[in-house]
Amino acid sequence: MNNFASIDQNRIASSKQVWASAGVLAGRQASTPSERFGLTKVFYAILNQFYSESDSKMTHGDVQNIFEHDVVPAHFVSLIKKPKASKKAKVKVKATLSKQDQTIEEAIENIDSKKVIKPVAKVAKNSVAKAMETRINKLETKVSEVDTKLDAILAILQK
Repeated sequence: MNNFASIDQNRIASSKQVWASAGVLAGRQASTPSERFGLTKVFYAILNQFYSESDSKMTHGDVQNIFEHDVVPAHFVSLIKKPKASKKAKVKVKATLSKQDQTIEEAIENIDSKKVIKPVAKVAKNSVAKAMETRINKLETKVSEVDTKLDAILAILQK
């Protein structure tokens, strides 16, 4: 069984050690287990990004430093991006006016009833299929040109 103290400080950390370091940092930053789980993934990405940007690898000594200290480094905390609040779809309500006069009360009733207008489904144009169709058309014209040239060559050879 290896002792952590006997491992070389400059040895490159394994992915398990990086993940464990991320878990330790997340445990110090999170208040609930589910938040810790999410922050572990975030800190794993932050650690990998930090060391890849500095053109170095995380070492065993770095892992031990993270385990020894009780505070999350400020430069790692600053890299945490909090998720934006999801925007809920707003229900669009239109008051329909007919040719006949509509009273204000009827208009308010229409608005209060919240008649939901269903969105019209748009058919998306498949750009890949369109590009393939144009390429096929170009190839067909080239093949027909080659055919006419071959016919001319055969006619010359048969003379």
